[in-house]
Amino acid sequence: MRSVSPTFGGTAVPLAVTWLVWGTTYLAIEFGLRGTEPLTLSSVRFLTAGLLLWGLAERRHEPRLTTLRRRRATLVGVLLFSMGMGGVALAEQYVDSGTTALFMATVPLWSVLLHTARGRPTRGAEWAGVWLGLAGVAVLSAGLGRGGLTGAAILLPAAMCWVLGSHLDDHSPGVRGPAAQMLAGGAVLAVAAVVRGEFASQPRPTWGAGLALAYLVVFGSLLAMAAYRHLTAHASPALATSYAFISPVIAVLSGALFLDEPLTPQVLAGTALIVLAVSTTLLTRSRPAAGPTTTVPGHPEAMRTRRRPTPSR
Repeated sequence: MRSVSPTFGGTAVPLAVTWLVWGTTYLAIEFGLRGTEPLTLSSVRFLTAGLLLWGLAERRHEPRLTTLRRRRATLVGVLLFSMGMGGVALAEQYVDSGTTALFMATVPLWSVLLHTARGRPTRGAEWAGVWLGLAGVAVLSAGLGRGGLTGAAILLPAAMCWVLGSHLDDHSPGVRGPAAQMLAGGAVLAVAAVVRGEFASQPRPTWGAGLALAYLVVFGSLLAMAAYRHLTAHASPALATSYAFISPVIAVLSGALFLDEPLTPQVLAGTALIVLAVSTTLLTRSRPAAGPTTTVPGHPEAMRTRRRPTPSR
């Protein structure tokens, strides 16, 4: 998907895009939920973005996916978009947008645990980040009511599904693979919306909800991803993943500013702990390490594995 990145001037513009867009994605979901149901919103979002990418692949005459790649794309799409981002939209019925962003900001921490389970050496600073992040989640959960705990019970598995799907992704070049993932995830979300009875409810179309959906498709799922691809190619890993501990702060502040979400002591303490945990983990993992690959964890819509070139002998 790296080839679809637009031509940015330097790194300032794509850096601002990733910080601001991914920091306001949760706010846009909240506005979108005022016009439609959560699984329906997510289904339309990813089906639309997937069709746009598929059309781009057709225009570029990209090769068709093999049977194996189609199956993998389907599995990855269900994990990333159906269970991951679909869970985010579902959870925002119970918790506010800022808290949702903080729970999903723990994605790099679950990535550390997955790598550890697969035998990768884990540094002490990374373990410190994991424990700080878990403490932040505990503080946030302590300030939630019964409905909020339901949202937290949805968000933590959603974050873990995103990590698993990201590591199963084949990271092949071009846009047909990501398009197939979004189409598969959107299709499963549509079926889930029917089973949940969302299509039977009375639609509540509003201009705000329509604009939020357009923002999620164009900016959240397409433009910000292209900006992130540019950063991974032209900036250091620490700079490219800096949005992972800046975007949650933007999400909390934008929720408080535009939705009057309360900045309680629990929210402020949880924000501080999770931001510190994620920044510690990402900055530690950005240092050179042995091995042919390095994982760049971060925002749920950007976590990918980058392969380092093997030195020629």
